[in-house]
Amino acid sequence: MSPRKYDAPRRQEQAAATRAAIIDAAEELFVERGYGATTMAAIASKARVAPKSVYGLGDKAQLLTLALDRAIVGDDEPIPLADRPPLQGVLGASDGRGQARLGATFAAPMLLRLYPLYRAFEQAAGMDPDLAGRWREYQERRRQDVRRVVEAVEAVAPLRAGLDTDRATDSLWALIGWHPVALLVEERGWDEEDLRRWIEDVFVALLLGDAPT
Repeated sequence: MSPRKYDAPRRQEQAAATRAAIIDAAEELFVERGYGATTMAAIASKARVAPKSVYGLGDKAQLLTLALDRAIVGDDEPIPLADRPPLQGVLGASDGRGQARLGATFAAPMLLRLYPLYRAFEQAAGMDPDLAGRWREYQERRRQDVRRVVEAVEAVAPLRAGLDTDRATDSLWALIGWHPVALLVEERGWDEEDLRRWIEDVFVALLLGDAPT
């Protein structure tokens, strides 16, 4: 009797499915219960895996960042947001209003995925110094992505009068974040299309004003 062949692709599929189930469970519990009230045992139970599988993927803080990274880009591929076609399309558009339209189209679904996790992350950062450091890292990374967009706008159209790159970056970074999105979605019932139109309006009014584009 010949030995059974090692099925590497199947094992890889199973490992990927287990990883996805753990991250799904962690994300759902972080959003429902908050970071502090979510235990590793609860994540294992919800994912229907052994606790050692959860710990094998990372500690609770690492699970939070894995869920965040997936929510930001929409998948598990190790490709930074800045290198992905949607943001590249914004950066490469030939006019300011085109950048606003493309930016809103990719940012609206991303913010809908992301804002509940960002809320849990920010709350956890207020209690855990290590997570506070990670929170600042994520915000600085987000600010750098916003700055790339602002610089791309400046390359094709003048910014609104009186606005420089730093102030434009800070303003756009602060205005289009999880807090206003949570209010608009949860208190006003906005959907993805509402958010898309709002992001485009903010982008144009803040950066371009009456400048020709």
